[in-house]
Amino acid sequence: MESLPGEPALPTMAFQIFISYARKDDLPFPPDSDEANGFVTVLVKHLKYQFQLLGGTAPELWRDTRAIKQSDQFDPILQKEVAASDFLLVVLSRNWVEREWCRHELELFEKRWHAEGEQGVKSRIVVVAKHLIEPQDRPALLQGQEGYTFYRRDGEEAAGQEQEFFRRGKPQEEYHDRVEELARDLWGRAHQAGDKHAAAAGNDKKPSAASTARTIYLAKPAADMRAAYLRLVDELQGRGYAVAPEPSADIPSDASATAFVDAALAGSEASIHLLGEKGGYAPEDTAPIVKLQLERAAKRVADDSAVANAKSQTFRRIVWAPKVVVEQDGTTQSDVERDPLAVLAKFDSQLPTDKIDGSEISKFSEFVVQHLNQNAPPAEVLDTIDSDARVYVYHRPEDTDYALQFGRALQERKIEPVFPAFEGDPVELTAWHREKLRECNAVVVCWANAAEVWARSRFPEFRNWHELGREKKFDVRALVAGPPPGQRKTVLVELPPRNEIDVVLDLTGEEKPTPASLDPLISAARSNDPGLAAQ
Repeated sequence: MESLPGEPALPTMAFQIFISYARKDDLPFPPDSDEANGFVTVLVKHLKYQFQLLGGTAPELWRDTRAIKQSDQFDPILQKEVAASDFLLVVLSRNWVEREWCRHELELFEKRWHAEGEQGVKSRIVVVAKHLIEPQDRPALLQGQEGYTFYRRDGEEAAGQEQEFFRRGKPQEEYHDRVEELARDLWGRAHQAGDKHAAAAGNDKKPSAASTARTIYLAKPAADMRAAYLRLVDELQGRGYAVAPEPSADIPSDASATAFVDAALAGSEASIHLLGEKGGYAPEDTAPIVKLQLERAAKRVADDSAVANAKSQTFRRIVWAPKVVVEQDGTTQSDVERDPLAVLAKFDSQLPTDKIDGSEISKFSEFVVQHLNQNAPPAEVLDTIDSDARVYVYHRPEDTDYALQFGRALQERKIEPVFPAFEGDPVELTAWHREKLRECNAVVVCWANAAEVWARSRFPEFRNWHELGREKKFDVRALVAGPPPGQRKTVLVELPPRNEIDVVLDLTGEEKPTPASLDPLISAARSNDPGLAAQ
């Protein structure tokens, strides 16, 4: 969090607000003064002051204070901070509209929260209007809200004739009331979100997302691989994986470095190593960090192999040694392509289980995701569906009668069924569907008379719970196959997609579902087979 000279430290909460602004809107008055502050600096200072008056923990405000040229490459630090932010505060002005970097920040924020839909993204954006910008001249995500205007118009004055609340380096009378309103709004939103997170964390029966996520060790890179590292952090976390070590933490530079690496590797199912030309800094009495992490991961591979059996999934290293190393300015380090195996040999010996890739970063990112999806380790036990839980009974219109019977059986087990909507505006129907996938504890594909292709096409939607905007994984993702029986149903019952469906109930031989027939669903246990709890 940015701090200003002379400001007392504020206790902050895990709620970050990214401030998007044009540098010209923070020029001091007079321009050659070393003491005067510009509009954005003063705004931040006053918001922090109001947060203190409101009491409790304060939301974190983040803005970039460095001078950046239009020709510069977009900074990975900004990408990381946008991805870590819950809200976007846009200081809207003619300067902001003209600034390509500002629009890019908006695009990154939209990508970060796209799972919540357009309205969900808009609800996370707060506009501070420094200038009059007509609605049609604003980006689509900034339309529909006036925001907090820091100017007034006398009559029908055109743009450029506004009476700004901050003039000649000084706030005017109207400014203070508006800042107070803005601070209360931001403080209230942050605490509302904090209360939801606290409630989730306090529920012993429903573990938080962090406690249920699969953990991947993403090795700390040397400086020449930093941009690729940040991209993979965003990709993995965006798909619901936990990244170890914590991206904001550095490997210690003293003798505790090895223990630090080993501890992070111990809880991870795989390690990813990004190899450029540099080895990184060398902690006390150890090899440089790139080599150190490869060596410790190799020891983890050996330890796993020593106790592995035919059914177990063992830890492995995934190595990216790009044939062409691209600098942050877009230039390449060499005109000669590198041999990925030779690059690895410079740092450590190749292992039989290693996965090595030399493609460009976007293809490597896809490779990593595919590998992790295909090698998902089976969990020991699924969460049970508790009483008063809500189960989304997803079905086609032609299966409504069977879905209702299934819903009645759930109700007899004190579980609330939630059904899709079929009548209404298509946009509203889609929004309803996405909302239920976010809210419900479990999801069941109820398949009786619908076509096989419909059932199969539903499953990929459940693979990445994080992309749905959920705060935790589904307790259970299930397929219920009702009558009539058929060969294609048998195929899907016996060979379900293990990364998308946890439990299958084969009820094709029963006229209608009964409360007792739901036992495998409600107390589902995942075996070493592909997530099957069929009857």
